[in-house]
Amino acid sequence: MRKSVVTKWMLLAGVALSAGSAQAEQAASEAGRAADDAASSGTTGDIVVTALRRETTLQKTPAAVAAISGEELQARGISDIQDLATAVPSVSFGQTIGQAHIAVRGIGSDVVTAGQDPRVAFYQDGVYIARPGAQLGGMFDVDRVEVLKGPQGTLYGRNATGGAVSVVSRKPTDRLEGYVRAGYGNYNAVTLDGAISGPIAETLTARIAGHFEHRDGYGKNLVTGKDIDDKREVALRGAIAWRPSDRLELLTTVDYFRESDNAFGLHYFNQGNPNVPVLGLKLGGLAARNSRDIYSDVDPKARTRSWGITEEISFDADWAKLRSITSYRKFKGFYLTDIDGTSVQLAYDKLFENAKQFSQEVQLDGEVDRFAWLVGALYFHEKNDGAGSEIPINSVVAGGPFSLRQAFLSIGDLKTESFSAYARVTFDATDWLKLTAGGRYNWEKKSISDVFQFDFSRPYVPGAPIIPIPPFPRSTSDSFSGFTPSATAELRLSPSVFAYFTYSQGFKSGGYNIGVAQAAFRPEKIKSYEAGVKTTTFDGRLKANLIGFHYDYSNLQVSQVRGQSTLVENAAAAKVDGIEAELIAEPVRGFSFGGNLSYLDAKYKDFLSIDPINVAAGPQDLSGNRLTQAPKISYALFAQGKWDVGDYTLTLRGDYNRIGLQYFTPFNNPIVAQDGYGVGSALARIEGEAGWSVEAYVRNIGNTKAIAQTYVSSGMFGFPVLGALIPPRTYGLTLGYKL
Repeated sequence: MRKSVVTKWMLLAGVALSAGSAQAEQAASEAGRAADDAASSGTTGDIVVTALRRETTLQKTPAAVAAISGEELQARGISDIQDLATAVPSVSFGQTIGQAHIAVRGIGSDVVTAGQDPRVAFYQDGVYIARPGAQLGGMFDVDRVEVLKGPQGTLYGRNATGGAVSVVSRKPTDRLEGYVRAGYGNYNAVTLDGAISGPIAETLTARIAGHFEHRDGYGKNLVTGKDIDDKREVALRGAIAWRPSDRLELLTTVDYFRESDNAFGLHYFNQGNPNVPVLGLKLGGLAARNSRDIYSDVDPKARTRSWGITEEISFDADWAKLRSITSYRKFKGFYLTDIDGTSVQLAYDKLFENAKQFSQEVQLDGEVDRFAWLVGALYFHEKNDGAGSEIPINSVVAGGPFSLRQAFLSIGDLKTESFSAYARVTFDATDWLKLTAGGRYNWEKKSISDVFQFDFSRPYVPGAPIIPIPPFPRSTSDSFSGFTPSATAELRLSPSVFAYFTYSQGFKSGGYNIGVAQAAFRPEKIKSYEAGVKTTTFDGRLKANLIGFHYDYSNLQVSQVRGQSTLVENAAAAKVDGIEAELIAEPVRGFSFGGNLSYLDAKYKDFLSIDPINVAAGPQDLSGNRLTQAPKISYALFAQGKWDVGDYTLTLRGDYNRIGLQYFTPFNNPIVAQDGYGVGSALARIEGEAGWSVEAYVRNIGNTKAIAQTYVSSGMFGFPVLGALIPPRTYGLTLGYKL
């Protein structure tokens, strides 16, 4: 195994070095620097990013980073994390009962229970958002979104083994500006977005932004006749920046989000075990033939509310820059959905979270001669009170009378306390070589106080007294620690060719399963080897990038449905090899095209497990099976034209995204999978000099019906396969005005 890794590493290094070694000396000249600056500002654009906690252009960032500007997000109709997956190679998205499942290069979350942590860290304006349910809020008034691929153990720390998503909102401005956008589309979709920003005093500037979305459902509950998968959400953000001097800035940001609709209901797709009939159908119930609809005795519900306040202080001293980010956030979520997949009242799941988090991060960075350095520390505290799940179950599943019983209740208080310290040093060895080394120490304590009930003796009454099963109630805690180093070499091979090599590690904390009487599962770790070449030629009109990587994953945390419980356990190791290629060209001014391609070979190793839908087969060796949410091939293509026509500007854009076969279970069961599919979209926009615009769009042109996430429900209900779908074809008009 070690020999194969070294061989791949050397091959990638050879490709990078051969691409530009002949021009390495040229990069040392000032003329070379000037040419490079011109290339970076070419007409294909080069976004400035802060993904590595320093400002770099995207083409000169020594990491696999995808950055999408706010303008491009708007042009492509990207308003949430689910939409983002269509724009970034090697990223997939799913959700189950309101829990976001972001996967980067096959590393993501498969958890369907409350209180668990993701593998891809999500940041909003530098603040880590812990709850997956809180990550589903709309992205509005955004300056850019940065997606870092691969473990980010040094700079982002805990729960970033797959990568990190950083959403950067627009900041208050020194002059008056603003915009408003109002849209209407099919499904009676009404959207309204707006912002206004500017000075309010000599040293004070402010910005206020809002988002409103209201639409009918993509399907129906055929039992009640009500819409499902609709959307009713509102979001607000306000920011005030105070600059008492040229050295000091204080930025206060407050945000609020609320959703109240019938979203996140589980759809019925199939029979999980061909030898076991789905119980609801066996009892004469119905399941929807059109998987956009459901047959359910209850309507799905999503009720979420979150708010936060952040204080960011920046101070520029002569010898260093200080940045402090203090944040308090609160999230409350309640979700209800049928989990038997039929019209018979067998069971439904009520999932709830009530989380409060506080974080304080301090960073200090500076330069001394040819050295650039950064040190930082982060304290994080979260308490998730009353998190868990309540599932009333009909006693008919156990051969009893047709009666809904108290049955399953798993509820508890989860507490996380975490501290980490990190450092990074970059040495400017020559005009064409930079060397960087860094590391982070993570310490974390997890505590739980929970109860578990499984009671068929009493009829279901909401709020009835809890009768716990021994050894519950329990109160326990455990702590975890780890060191995650990183090392990078940056090679400026010519004014147009940049290459890098990176070794890094990642750490995902251990934790507890609410209502499962087992010790804490242990942390998982990942080692990553990555090399890349980024080229910018023809005065910035052609960009071509190639990245290769290899992961070694150990102590992998895997989610399993066992009887009446879903639990996480350390059960596997894995290896991931991949290549990502990107090409963007602007052959003539105003017209550009391009695309990206991702190849992913992500497989388990040393993994024995029992398939819940085929327990009789005993432990199965899953070594060689593909990781979940890890399509082998995916690619995206686009073409865009932008022309001045008299006093107007016309923009036309088309996108096509293809995602390969995905499995949603480690057993690679084709029943719990989604075949490869493609989704196309198109947009036309006219902008006037006075600031107004009119935009027409269509997304998912072919009305492709594809599974976004799926799992096999409990054997008590006959193993129905349930999950969520991608949005259907949508189209509409948007009117805008910009100050």
